[in-house]
Amino acid sequence: MKKTIVIMTKVPQAGKVKTRLQPYLTARQSAEISVCFLQDTEAKAKTVAQNLIIAFSPIEKKNLLIDILQTEPILVEQKGENLGERMFHAFEFAFLHDSDAVVMIGTDSPTVPAEFIKRAFAFLETKADAVLGKTKDGGFYLIGLRKLERAIFKNVEWSSPKTFEQTKQNIENLNLRLSEIPVWYDVDTAEDLKILKKELMGNLQLAPKTAEFLNSALLR
Repeated sequence: MKKTIVIMTKVPQAGKVKTRLQPYLTARQSAEISVCFLQDTEAKAKTVAQNLIIAFSPIEKKNLLIDILQTEPILVEQKGENLGERMFHAFEFAFLHDSDAVVMIGTDSPTVPAEFIKRAFAFLETKADAVLGKTKDGGFYLIGLRKLERAIFKNVEWSSPKTFEQTKQNIENLNLRLSEIPVWYDVDTAEDLKILKKELMGNLQLAPKTAEFLNSALLR
């Protein structure tokens, strides 16, 4: 089974990323921690699958992204009017490159265990057409597919507490076999950042770039 991981990301730029952290971080620090999130996610993905695609925006910042990345993945521009369309097109790109199973993650969960990603692929290989990993705020941090259907991404309230359940319902309405992996958390708010700092104090290797940043930054 040819396995591919797609990472969805915005190119880290001050004032453009992690803006909900800015009561706690400066705009520059928000961009810097976004770089760390991306690098930690990239490194973790490469321990699970050699085929890595970065779906990114905006296209005019491609060279900045290349400077940030630690490996040489395939790069593809995010296209679509909303997150659902952008995810669909990134999946479509991956499947057109001869992937048998595709797992998509973002960069907002830098400490999610690699074992969860491996488990998603195992489910896709043995018993599932789709896999979801729910976030504590009602979204999802991972979606994996063996069969791509546009309807999975239709009529979903993205970035809301309903995102996971609506996506799950779409998958079930298509009679696709669905498996779930454990719940994890996104780092979107100052409270999430405190949880992240506490978690990394116990194990820096969960997200070493992020841990290094948090240990060195003068946070507000």
